[in-house]
Amino acid sequence: MAALLGPKKLLAQHVAYLYNAVFLPRLEFRLQTALFSENTVQSIVTPMFSVLKRKAGLAATTPLALLFLKLPFSIQNAFYRFLSSHVASWQKIFTHPDFRVFANYAISYLQGFLGAESCPTVINLEPWSQIVSLQTHTLFNALLFSSRLNIT
Repeated sequence: MAALLGPKKLLAQHVAYLYNAVFLPRLEFRLQTALFSENTVQSIVTPMFSVLKRKAGLAATTPLALLFLKLPFSIQNAFYRFLSSHVASWQKIFTHPDFRVFANYAISYLQGFLGAESCPTVINLEPWSQIVSLQTHTLFNALLFSSRLNIT
C-alpha cells in the first residue's frame, strides 16, 4: 500500500485516513489468528509511516510519537490496536457459554505446559517467551503482551 500511495498526489491527512480506515482493518483481519511482537508489527507499518512523513513534509528522523498525537493526523498505534482486539476476542471466548469449555481447555493446556499451579496470568511469562511452540500460541501471546503492559 505504501508503494501505491507514495507517488500519488495526496495530502498527509489523506494518507493518515487511509492508514486508519483501510490499512489497519485489512491488516487486523489478516492477523486475527496470530499476534506478533511490537517490533514485528512496527516493521509492517513503517513503510506507511515513511509515506506519511514524506507527504507531511516531515524529516525522516521525526519521532513516531508526533504522528500518534491527536492533531493533525490521529494515527492509531497498530500493535496496541491488535493487542486490544486479541484481548477482546479472548474475553468473548471466555464469557460465551458455548466456548467456555474450549477456553478452560486452553488455560488448562497453558497451565500444564508452564507447570503453573495457578492461572497463567499471575506468573511471569517472560522466561517462556523464547519457546518456539509458545511463540505461535495466540492465548499465550495475548497474555504475555498484556502482562508487559500491566494488563491482567
